[in-house]
Amino acid sequence: MSEPLLVVDDLAVEFKTEDGIARALDGVSFEINAGETVAIVGESGSGKSVTALSVLGLLRQPPASIVRGSVRLRGTELLGMSRRKLGEIRGKDAAMVFQDPMTALNPVHRIGKQIAETVRLHSDLGKKEAMARAVDLLGLVGMAQPAARARQYPHEFSGGMRQRAMIAMAIANDPSLLIADEPTTALDVTIQAQVLNLLRTAQQETGAATVLITHDLGVVAEMAERVLVMYAGRIVERADVRSLFRSPRHPYTVGLLESIPRLDSEAQALTPIPGSPPSLLAPPPGCPFAPRCALRKGRSRCVEERPALVSVGDGRATACHFSEELVHV
Repeated sequence: MSEPLLVVDDLAVEFKTEDGIARALDGVSFEINAGETVAIVGESGSGKSVTALSVLGLLRQPPASIVRGSVRLRGTELLGMSRRKLGEIRGKDAAMVFQDPMTALNPVHRIGKQIAETVRLHSDLGKKEAMARAVDLLGLVGMAQPAARARQYPHEFSGGMRQRAMIAMAIANDPSLLIADEPTTALDVTIQAQVLNLLRTAQQETGAATVLITHDLGVVAEMAERVLVMYAGRIVERADVRSLFRSPRHPYTVGLLESIPRLDSEAQALTPIPGSPPSLLAPPPGCPFAPRCALRKGRSRCVEERPALVSVGDGRATACHFSEELVHV
């Protein structure tokens, strides 16, 4: 079996704040294989975006600080790499579609110029050839009249069009790893579907592995092969997408699934997850989900001992002391 494309091992990240040190990631480990689509899900503040930014070396340090861990892309260690070498990798071997394209795109440069610069940075093409490539990329992501659109500025694009431009820029140099951070946020349902189709097309065109960061489980069901569920800076469950939806093995995952409407059953009231995520400034000593967990049932082990992420068979893993009680027969 070939080596994974991306290996993240025991990654821990802290942020220095006015109130103290916040542990945003606490021992995150996972692998991504070439060509597969892996979703990272969880509530806001669970550590999804920090994980993505850490992989590509985009965290501002300070206030962020990578305490420990390793990030290897095709066997090459990225943590501690110089900014110049990271710049050679970003946009070529690995690329990112950001959550808010309006802040990721430069407002004073035309769209075509920005995409062409990405092309030229990692190739020997001249200005004209790079601009022609930019126009081709805009056409590839479904932009009508791509030559005319290439001459426009970001503010002249709708939200969906800006996201298309970001995807065009991300796939400009055929990356082996594509990270999409909440790519459908603030888009209406129709445009969301178009953007997801574009990400599929981009993956087919480049053969890239895709890391999809989202809180939308509908997107996960449609797009992903495997899922990593994050809570309070840790991965609490890992599974293939079908197993996760059919038989979740962590009470937090159960809560996420029960809080979304379903079309395959009679209408019934949704079940929200009670309480709030723990403070990252002072995390609880035991399981971070214990104060909100219906499975705890007053057991002291949950508040005294932090569960490790352990295998439960069939490539699945969970960080719950009593996960066997969730097994569906």
